Amino acid sequence: MALEGTLHDMSLSDIFQVFRMGPKSGVLILTREVDRGVIYVSEGRLIDAFIVQGPERTVMAASDEAVLQMLNWDSADFIFRHEIATDRRPVRVEHDAEWLVLEGMRRRADPVRSMPYHSITLDTELQLAALPSSAESGVSLDVDQWRVLSQVASSQNLRAICEATGIPSERAIRIAAELLAIGLVEIAPPSQPPTPPTRPDRSDLERASPAKSLEVTLTNAGVPSAGNRRPSVGRGLMNAIMRRVRDL
Repeated sequence: MALEGTLHDMSLSDIFQVFRMGPKSGVLILTREVDRGVIYVSEGRLIDAFIVQGPERTVMAASDEAVLQMLNWDSADFIFRHEIATDRRPVRVEHDAEWLVLEGMRRRADPVRSMPYHSITLDTELQLAALPSSAESGVSLDVDQWRVLSQVASSQNLRAICEATGIPSERAIRIAAELLAIGLVEIAPPSQPPTPPTRPDRSDLERASPAKSLEVTLTNAGVPSAGNRRPSVGRGLMNAIMRRVRDL
């Protein structure tokens, strides 16, 4: 089955994440007015790309530069067709998808525009991605990106990250967009307002099992139960982050 839509539905960086999770092999075709972009994928890796223009199919860009230009397209229709035969195609794209996405974001004056369905402000709550594809890859983050990433698990929102790191707000918003684009962080779901504690009836506690009684007591004392705790972050990612931060 073909994957198709528009870049308003799914950004090109998100499509690359889908390729890696598969991993997928096939051809991605993007169409924007007179421009036509083609990206060949083998087992989740970008291996070749080019942009042609007009009925003469004049080649305007190829390999890495073609991918970077397509990453800056704000609108286009796309369709991805699965093809195993791409595995035999020569590799002409030198850098991996994460590097290309970050470089594409750096070229943008406003990287948040590349993700129109995300609204990133200082009140945005972030969380580390549960199964990030980039945790141990060769993607190269700068010092500020690592500083923001190291604060995500312990900070309430982007404003708190700015206060903890001293990074200016505009720079922090840009970094958050970049980390979202390569799949290292996610926007956390809205937190549920806490329910007011209720004092359990003594007869209810006597009928409950000892373990249940302890859970009720701890919950009423303000300690979250197992069902209400925020999912723990994978230790592999946290260890990778902290190792990198210690080396800076």
